[in-house]
Amino acid sequence: MGRVLKWAGLGLCVILIAAVAGFYFLSERIIAKTYPLPESHIRAAQGPEAVARGERLARAYGCADCHGHDLQGAYIEDFGMRSRNLTLLAKEFSDADFDRVIRHGLRPDGTSVAETMPSDAFQYMTDTDVSDVIAYIRSRPHAGAPVPTPSYDWKARLRFLSGEGKTDVMWFPLQTPALDLGPQFARGRQIAMAACGECHTTALTGEMPPQLHHPPDLSIVASYERADFLKFMHTGKAAGNRELRMMSAVARVRISHLSEADLNALYDYLSARGKKLTGG
Repeated sequence: MGRVLKWAGLGLCVILIAAVAGFYFLSERIIAKTYPLPESHIRAAQGPEAVARGERLARAYGCADCHGHDLQGAYIEDFGMRSRNLTLLAKEFSDADFDRVIRHGLRPDGTSVAETMPSDAFQYMTDTDVSDVIAYIRSRPHAGAPVPTPSYDWKARLRFLSGEGKTDVMWFPLQTPALDLGPQFARGRQIAMAACGECHTTALTGEMPPQLHHPPDLSIVASYERADFLKFMHTGKAAGNRELRMMSAVARVRISHLSEADLNALYDYLSARGKKLTGG
């Protein structure tokens, strides 16, 4: 009997080891998958004005929110991970490398960045905006500690295997562009997709996975007067001086850094889109 139990225990250990190895192998195949690197001709813009524009966009689009005010990386409690130190990556990455990370979600080795990087929304950034953001990154002094690429614990790996978790590249096919209302609204549409797409989807419909909060379809902006919308984006105070659960903080910390021209372009597009979709 003792020998039987011994062999049964050994067999169980072998099965457990095989299961763990299979679990790791299958999840690692998703994480380590490589994708073709798209061609990029982006070059960092030059001059203090470009750096200033890049800083505004980096704050408006959440780069500084996640990578820290000084871009040296920060621990993001909601995601349980530390973001990369962009000032040190600037010594390793070419301008094209930064472009591929920002707009395509791909590292120089062809692997996908973490799901928390919203490149699926940033894909709609213009060449000029990307060039300005890279100029801002390169203007920062090389400082702080290096941060390795994110590692994944067993919970994250289980999410990958269940299909609930995704690498950033896997989000691209799930995003669709927002309604095109013509060239006069092009700038506002582009800003809306890049700045708002992370939460509201790039279609701006507000449809998100059920485990997340449910932001509204941005056609709601059609109900705002311009002055009220601009006040909301600057101060976080919605109509009636209301504080909204997430958007008030996002407006103050991010969107308020857009230039007045960009904020007005954003309102023009979102208001026109809302009126188009709701019949006025």
